[in-house]
Amino acid sequence: MTLILHCADISHPTKTWDLHKKWTDNLMEEFFCQGDKETSLGLSNSPLCNRAETLIPESQVGFIDFIIIPSMNLLGDMFDALLLVQNEEANASGNKPTSYKKVDRPWDSRLAENRKRWKELVTPKEETPAVNGRIKEEEESKPPSRPSSQRNSTEESPVRQNSKRHSQTDPASSRNGGPKVAASNGATTENKEQSVSVEVTP
Repeated sequence: MTLILHCADISHPTKTWDLHKKWTDNLMEEFFCQGDKETSLGLSNSPLCNRAETLIPESQVGFIDFIIIPSMNLLGDMFDALLLVQNEEANASGNKPTSYKKVDRPWDSRLAENRKRWKELVTPKEETPAVNGRIKEEEESKPPSRPSSQRNSTEESPVRQNSKRHSQTDPASSRNGGPKVAASNGATTENKEQSVSVEVTP
């Protein structure tokens, strides 16, 4: 009984297109009103409630494929099983069995037709470029890289730059007679060149 009530509740895709489309429009407007209220309250939109982003044809194709068709198939299988059990019970009791045949499923043709109509309304997606073409476009958009030999001749490695800085002498220390050396007591002393006088005897 629960399955029967559930299928009756969601069965509008099994109706004629005009009736199904009318139900869909009314239901989607109800969803969108909920989404508008959620947005005004600063809440994230529930599924299918974003008026600006929800694609109705795509949503209905998915609704038919993943909800309606499995549910209606199960409903038909259940009716077939009930009739089969009823026929077997009639045979066991000696009563005249009813002519058993599977239940007609008139909803199948309606579902197929409505799904086809929605598919025709689906927004065509842009063609994805081939992998090679996409890679080629990305490469063309990148700035040209210099050859490795040219980079080596114009760019210095960090180690080379560091050694070059250490090899340079502080100009101030050169004017004072030599580089400054930190003494053990924290003061700074200067190493000056010692002048040696040499007397030459004729």
